[in-house]
Amino acid sequence: MVQKGQERLRIVQQFFVTVDFNGIVMFEPHLLCAFYGGHIDSGTNLFQRFTTTEEGDEVLQKGIVIPILGINDGNYRVLVRYSHEVSPVEKGIILENSSFPLNVERRLVLADLSVLREWEEETGWQQVDGPKGRYSVTVRGFRFVQEGIVSDCGYEFVLNLVDDLPKRTADLEKDMQVLTLP
Repeated sequence: MVQKGQERLRIVQQFFVTVDFNGIVMFEPHLLCAFYGGHIDSGTNLFQRFTTTEEGDEVLQKGIVIPILGINDGNYRVLVRYSHEVSPVEKGIILENSSFPLNVERRLVLADLSVLREWEEETGWQQVDGPKGRYSVTVRGFRFVQEGIVSDCGYEFVLNLVDDLPKRTADLEKDMQVLTLP
């Protein structure tokens, strides 16, 4: 069933993210800046603030940031789709982490986690198309192996439009590695 607003995004979006700081982040830039009074100075280490104060829990619960943490540096394919869309990587899914709240007021972007370590507006950001709204998001990791070698891997953000922002049940300590074989 297609919920209100979902008819505007019917194709899976694909991105390629080069990870240099052990993670990927999807976030709503307007809400993140608003959280800090409307402006974030270039060079600010938001990652340190998120991991050493309550600010990290707050931005997660408000649906401003969704991180994939503790992954190997490398190149990843990242897909963003609605929950009613068929996953093109379904056969390669090896892990899942659910649920993250997401609130989109203006726009949504995807980037290497390093953007939170040294804030530089618009640097390395990739625009995610889609309507504004509240979502419950599942992050799924996929990996395809051919002849003992990882031939393709990455992550899928699965967006489910909801009326009210859900409580986060996703585990930030979950092992999200997809690049290496066990």
